[in-house]
Amino acid sequence: MSILKKLFGIKPNIPEAADITSIPQSWSVLEGKNNGMPMIVRKNVGCDKIAGHKAYTTNCGIAFNLLAPTADGLPNFELEPSLNKLEDDIFETLEFDFNSVIPIVITTSGFREFVIYTKDINKFEEGLENIKSKYPRYELTSFNKPDPGWKTYKSFK
Repeated sequence: MSILKKLFGIKPNIPEAADITSIPQSWSVLEGKNNGMPMIVRKNVGCDKIAGHKAYTTNCGIAFNLLAPTADGLPNFELEPSLNKLEDDIFETLEFDFNSVIPIVITTSGFREFVIYTKDINKFEEGLENIKSKYPRYELTSFNKPDPGWKTYKSFK
């Protein structure tokens, strides 16, 4: 950088962060308590490599009540066989074109929540509507908020 650029604050043209073309996969399981109930958090620690990516600044969540939780609020897969398929569809629908990254899945107290970072909120919402139409028995709710530094993701250690 030349002295004139330093003196006058001219910034070089820096390209945006490269697009993500694959989502690193390295999942860990964290255990804790939520209101006295067991909490299981699955965290894709592979996302440490992309956390804070400039294109993924919106934190979205999808949450729903389990249809047949156990007494301790965890899934009963025998009574709720569609749960795994729903989760697969959430990942496949939202991550297939790299519009969204799902680095955390939380299960506790009879509900499941997916922590998601997205580039285009409209594409996220379109995907969510497709999922809702396939699984009408589940009342999927969502939210979104700015989180450019991925604070939510980083808070799970």
